[in-house]
Amino acid sequence: MAVVCQKGQKSAADPTPNQDNYFAHHVGPIGLYGVCDGHGPFGHLVSFRLVQSLPHFIASNPNWGEDWGLCLKEAFLAAQKELIEFAAREGFNLEASGAAGSVLIFEGPSIHVAHIGDAGCLVGSWNRHDSRVVYGAQDHKPDTPGERERLEAAGSEVRQVDVESYRIYIKGTNFPGLTMSRAFGDTACAGVLQEPHYHQMFIQPSDEFFAVIASDGIWEFIDYTKAVDLTAKKLRLKGPREAARNLVDASRKRWAAYCGEYCDDITALVVKWNVSAKGADTSTNHEFSVAHPE
Repeated sequence: MAVVCQKGQKSAADPTPNQDNYFAHHVGPIGLYGVCDGHGPFGHLVSFRLVQSLPHFIASNPNWGEDWGLCLKEAFLAAQKELIEFAAREGFNLEASGAAGSVLIFEGPSIHVAHIGDAGCLVGSWNRHDSRVVYGAQDHKPDTPGERERLEAAGSEVRQVDVESYRIYIKGTNFPGLTMSRAFGDTACAGVLQEPHYHQMFIQPSDEFFAVIASDGIWEFIDYTKAVDLTAKKLRLKGPREAARNLVDASRKRWAAYCGEYCDDITALVVKWNVSAKGADTSTNHEFSVAHPE
């Protein structure tokens, strides 16, 4: 496993903290991995709290190991409830601050993914002869069929602001302009959900699979197919640390090309399974590399 978590640049003299955060937590043979991408004035506090609360509520849920879909749904809802309590206790406002979040659980041979918002999760194959996308989480956007109807039925207004760009407002106002239909926090707009989309898949001992759980800083200009192209060979030859670094560097180059000085915060957590490491210590099967470059 490897993670790179890097602050972006919102302006030439950007005083804001990195609003991305992540967790990796193991309970026996079960691995929990997550990335939260904060937004708004207090988005850094939201993502900071969620990477503490989400693994706690997942691991302590009574459906743990039995009904993963229900476990993850209840954990996401519990994290939202605790986040509201935390914000009230610490004195910050959640009306226009929140976070997207993606969580992956590996319970060999099962992989479980739950997400809300635009913090995407990719499961792919790093096999030399079969590099491909196995699964890619889809963003929750205000104009998505079903999402828009729910938001408008709840009293919120979905407004097109640009080509293929929609935002959510309190009806008749220009506030808050939320870009995702499901998110933690973001209490101003009715109809914004914290219930995640859940997906399950299975991995065989012969499958050379990997996952990239990442913030929108990665996915804004790199789709899942391109991410496999950028990652699979690096995983085969160098491993997760170089793969994560290469993905982040490629993303930053695209931000510079399309947005000049502006760059979103970027986090990429890469997990590689079924690794045959020559000369490895057979008493352990985990390795984790962390990079927090300035």
